[in-house]
Amino acid sequence: LFQVILEQPIRIPRSLTVKAKNVLEGFLNKDPRSRLGCRYDPILGCQAGFQDICLHPFFYPAIDWQRLESRQIVPPYKPILTEDKDLSHFDPQFTNEDVVLTPEDDEVLARIQQSEFEGFEYVNPLIMTVEGNV
Repeated sequence: LFQVILEQPIRIPRSLTVKAKNVLEGFLNKDPRSRLGCRYDPILGCQAGFQDICLHPFFYPAIDWQRLESRQIVPPYKPILTEDKDLSHFDPQFTNEDVVLTPEDDEVLARIQQSEFEGFEYVNPLIMTVEGNV
């Protein structure tokens, strides 16, 4: 699966709009230098990719990013959860699968350029909560 993602062209359903097709191709572009959201602006000396996403015709002017950030926009769908780990909205075909790390070749990950992730850090708040209670 990992090799297919890296090497095969993506197939986008014909039923999608031109804007939806364009944004998907942008996000799934295999070349990080031209991928939507990954542009570096040498004049500003920083990443400018988020601005590219905000101004993409799929999102702009339909989304008011300031209202979205301040949580003033009501989500179009908010599932009702019975507990924090409620999986009832996901097909059991997927939730019952064994968790398998791909790719199977440990060396594949070591050979992939990781510079896009420099300075990126994410810690799952749930893990922090669990560790804090231990």
